[in-house]
Amino acid sequence: MKKNAISAYLMRTKWFVFLLVAIILVVFGRTIETPSLTKSAIVLGIGIDYNQNTQDFEVSTQSVLVGSSNGENSTSSFVTSTANGKTIAGAMDAISRQMGLIVSLAHCNVVFFSPTALTLDHLQLIYPLTSMYALPEQTIIVTGDCSPKEMLSLRIGTTISSAFFLQQALVNEEGSDGMIRTTAKDFLARSLSFSKANAIPYIVAKKMQSPPLSEQGDGSDNFELDISRALVFNHKDCHVIEGEYAEILALYHSHNVVGTLNYTSKEGVSIEFKILKKQVSVKANGRKISAQLELTADMSDVQHAPTNNTLSSADNLVKDLANQLAKECEARLEELFELSKSINIDFLSLQEKAYQVVGRHLENDCLDTLSFEPSVKITVRETG
Repeated sequence: MKKNAISAYLMRTKWFVFLLVAIILVVFGRTIETPSLTKSAIVLGIGIDYNQNTQDFEVSTQSVLVGSSNGENSTSSFVTSTANGKTIAGAMDAISRQMGLIVSLAHCNVVFFSPTALTLDHLQLIYPLTSMYALPEQTIIVTGDCSPKEMLSLRIGTTISSAFFLQQALVNEEGSDGMIRTTAKDFLARSLSFSKANAIPYIVAKKMQSPPLSEQGDGSDNFELDISRALVFNHKDCHVIEGEYAEILALYHSHNVVGTLNYTSKEGVSIEFKILKKQVSVKANGRKISAQLELTADMSDVQHAPTNNTLSSADNLVKDLANQLAKECEARLEELFELSKSINIDFLSLQEKAYQVVGRHLENDCLDTLSFEPSVKITVRETG
C-alpha cells in the first residue's frame, strides 16, 4: 500500500510540473517580441578585415532583405554593407544603423577572414559574433586572395550571392574534392590547442570566361570561386597548399568527406573513386605519432584499362589501382609533415597528440623532435 501511495504522489507531481511548464511557455512565450522579417537583415556571410596601420576592423556583411508581400508578389534582394570600427561589435552596430534594420547572424554560415585578421587573437575574433549576434558554431571559416569586402560583393555565375554559393559548397557538402570544412568550433579548438595551428579553405576568385546568359544577353562581371586550396597558419606565419596535397589534407582533417579521388597509374590507366566512408585514427607513443586513414570507396569510372571487359569494384585491377592510390596518399602525408617542419606550422596537429601523452614536460615548438608514420588503406566495394 505504501508503494502505491508513493507512486500516486509522484504521478501528481509530474503532471503538476508539466502543467507549470506549459503555462510558463504560453504566457511568457507570447510576450517575447520577435522582429518581423521586414525589419531584419538576415546575414548570409560576414567578412572581417583588419588594418594594422590604423588598428581598425573593416566588417562587411551580405544580407538578404525580405520585402513586403502582397498575395503572390514578394520581393527580396541581396545587399552588401561595410563599416569600420575599433571593435567588431562597433562595426556591426554601424552596419545596423546604416541599414536601419536589426542585423541577425543566426543564419550566417560563412565567415571570411583576411590573412591580417587571422594574426589576431582568434578567440576575440569569434566570441563577439557568437555571444552578441548568435553566430552558429558550425559556421565555416574561410579566407582568400582578395579582401572580405570584395569577396562578398562578387557576382557568382550560378547564384547572385557569393556567401550563398559558399554555404552550398561547404556547409551543405555539395561540391568537388579537396575542400577543407573548418567550422568556428574547430577553428577555436585548434587555435587554442598545443599545436596552435589551423587549416581553412583558401578561395581564389576567377572571372568567368563564359558568363551565363540572361534576358539581356551575356552576363558581365561574373566570377567563379575555386575552393581547391587551403591556407595553413599559426600566430607567426601562413602558407597556401594546393592540388593533391590540399585534397589529402582535407581527408585528414574533415569530419565528413564527400566527392571523389582520382588516380592515374604509370601505365596511363585513369580511375575515379567515389568516397563512401572515412575513418581517421591518430595516436601518439611518446614523440612518435602514427595516423591511420581508412577509406571505403566505389569505382565511378575507369579509362584506358588494358581490357575489353567492363570493370567493376570487384575486379583485381581496380583493387590494385586503389592500393597504388593509397601508397601515393601515404607519400603525400609524409611530404606534408616535412613541409610542416620546414615552415614550422603544425597544421597536422601532431604536437597536440604528443602533448596528450608526454604532458606538460613537452616543450613549445617541438615539431622537429617528432616523428610521423601515416598509413592509408582504401577498401573498394560496390554500392549496388
